[in-house]
Amino acid sequence: MNALRVPVDVYTISIAIKCCCQMYHTNEGFAVLGYGFKRAVLPNVYTFNTLLNGLILEDRVPNAEMLFKKLIKEELCEPNTIMYNAMIKGLSKYDNNDTAIALLKRMDEKGCKPDVFTYSTIIDSLCKDKMVDDALNLFKEMVFHKGILPDVVT
Repeated sequence: MNALRVPVDVYTISIAIKCCCQMYHTNEGFAVLGYGFKRAVLPNVYTFNTLLNGLILEDRVPNAEMLFKKLIKEELCEPNTIMYNAMIKGLSKYDNNDTAIALLKRMDEKGCKPDVFTYSTIIDSLCKDKMVDDALNLFKEMVFHKGILPDVVT
C-alpha cells in the first residue's frame, strides 16, 4: 500500500484484518495489526471485534477470551455490544454457559446494553444443554425485566 502511495489508516488496517480473519487466517490479521502499530495506526473497537470474531471462527475461543481480558485489563478499548456478543457466542458454542451468563451480567454492570442477539445466543445454548428452566428464566428476564422483545430466533 505504501508503494502505491495509498494512505494507511485504521480503516484500511481493519479491512485487511477482516479479510484475513474471514479466510481463517487470523494470525495474519494479527500481523497486519502489528504493521499498523509500527505505522502508528491505533486500532479501534471494530478492529478488535474483527480479531475476536476471527479467533472464534477458527474455534480458538480460549485465545479470544485471553484477548478480550487483555483489552479490558489494559484498557485498549471499551467493549461494545458487538464485542460482548462475539465473546458470548464463542463461550456458548463450547457450552460455557456460566461464563456467558457472567459476561451478560458484566455487560449490564458496565452500562453496555444487551440486545436480543445476546439473550438468544445464551438461551439457545442453555436449551441445547437441556437446561430449559434456566433458559426460561433468562427469557423472562429478557422480556419482563429488560423489555427486550424476542425475535423468531429466540
